[in-house]
Parts: sequence; structure tokens; C-alpha cells
Amino acid sequence: MQSLNTALSYFIEQQDLYNEANGLFSNHDLRPRKHPVQPEVDKRIPLSPELQYLYSHYEMIDAKAEGTLKMKSAAVEIGDAALLFFPAPEHLHRQQLGFRWIGMQEPYDESDTWPSHHIVIANLNDDPVIVDAGEPDSPVYVAFEGGEPALAADSLADFFTAIGILIEHARLFAGEVKDEETFETKPEYLIQIQPKLEELLGQEHTARLLEYLSI
Repeated sequence: MQSLNTALSYFIEQQDLYNEANGLFSNHDLRPRKHPVQPEVDKRIPLSPELQYLYSHYEMIDAKAEGTLKMKSAAVEIGDAALLFFPAPEHLHRQQLGFRWIGMQEPYDESDTWPSHHIVIANLNDDPVIVDAGEPDSPVYVAFEGGEPALAADSLADFFTAIGILIEHARLFAGEVKDEETFETKPEYLIQIQPKLEELLGQEHTARLLEYLSI
């Protein structure tokens, strides 16, 4: 689990540096726990060792959700390009609605096409980030709503490292990685991130991740 610990530590460092300088949200992020805990997760949702580590060692801070029925989640900014939401483990069941569980109200029906070991751990504009909890290292897939999931990282560690890289370089651009007039990603930002992402993820996975994030 050392590689995941290293990846998460790097991600948290870059998240905090970015939020301090440019962040739009306060008390709405991913934080390391002082002591590991047993996460509260619906017993029907299988956790891989990597997800177990993530939820037992890190928590999703969401001050505005405390004491409400709102889904508690951490907001992860990648400059002005993307905003990912990672739900707290106790709300993972709600994050699976529309994917593994379908219907308008409880009791929801379980989809006969969605693998039970595919766990939606985050979303971007309701498009899911999916961990395959049934495979070693917890590969990460991304999907546009209604589309087939596509592999974007061979492990959860690689995924968080990639997000850390994107945030680190967004900070160097003061969060402004999109051209204000064309809304296209700035070429100078791509020049910095693409070689690092391709070395980490490979060219094909990098293309999928950047497409998903609209970068």
C-alpha cells in the first residue's frame, strides 16, 4: 500500500497548496485522518484493499453538509478546467444510484448490466469515476453518462498521482488553464502536463483522462 500512500500524500500536498492560493471552497476537501477508522460503508458495496485504505485513512470534509441531508463530499479543483466531487464513504450508496442501482425510489432495482465490483467513487458533472474493486491495485475507469467506462489509470495510486500533477501545474497558472475567449485548454499547460501524465499512465490512458476532464 506504500505506492497509494505516496500518491495520496502528494495529492493532498498539491490540493492544499492550490486551495491556499486559488481555491474557491473552504472546508470542502480531502483530509488525512489523525487515526485510521473503520469506514461506514453499505455492506453491499465491496471495498478493495486500496479503497479500504483510502476511506480508513482519509476523510471527506464538507462543512456545509454537516447536519443536513446533502451528500457529504470533497471538492477537488483542477484550476478552472474541472471540479470533481468525492463522496464520503457513508454516502457511497447514494453515489451508486443510477449506475448499480436504478429506479426513482426505494427499494431500488439492481442493474443486471452494471458489475457490482465497479464502485463509483467520484463524479464530474454527474459523469462517474469508477474503481474496479475486483482487480489488483484497483484500476480506475471514467465514463460519460450513458457511455461505456474506459480505463484511465491502472491503479488508484496512479489516478491520484495524475490528479496531483494536474493540480500542481494548474497552481503554476494561478488556476487559469483555459483560454478566456476560446475556452480551450492553454497549450502551455498541456506542454507541461502531458509528458508527465504519459510517463505515468501511458498515452492512451492519458488521452482518456484528459478527455473526461475536458482538458
